[in-house]
Amino acid sequence: MEAATLPPVFRQEKAPRTRKGVDLMEAHIEDLCSEYGIELAGSSARGRAIRWRGGRLEISIPPIRGQVSYFIALHEIGHLVGKGRSAPRLESEANAWLFALENSAVEPTAATKRSISNRLEGYLAWARNRQHRRVPPRIPPRDHPFWALLQLG
Repeated sequence: MEAATLPPVFRQEKAPRTRKGVDLMEAHIEDLCSEYGIELAGSSARGRAIRWRGGRLEISIPPIRGQVSYFIALHEIGHLVGKGRSAPRLESEANAWLFALENSAVEPTAATKRSISNRLEGYLAWARNRQHRRVPPRIPPRDHPFWALLQLG
């Protein structure tokens, strides 16, 4: 079985952005929300994405103070508009993180990569602790990018 690999990431800008740091990241989240018709519905320390009946899309995200909160916001957007959003739980989480990495306006720092990996480790522990249930959560196959994302940290 082939080891999982991550696709090339980071957006290729046609014109360089003039904003930097937190300003750039906030503007990027606002641009993506506008592009996909997503409403920002308040603040949530962990992030939350909701697809309402009737098609309304909504995210609650932490205030963007740095890269980790920026990537959480991208991750929540990925849950709503990214590929593989209806996959089983762990695969859906990994797919949302892939969306975040592929659509980021900045390269993630080591701390951000560790944060992504740690969050996926938590989901993996959650799934492993529930394998005794009648319908246990699905653990992704070894060739799924989930496993490569775990190695980021």
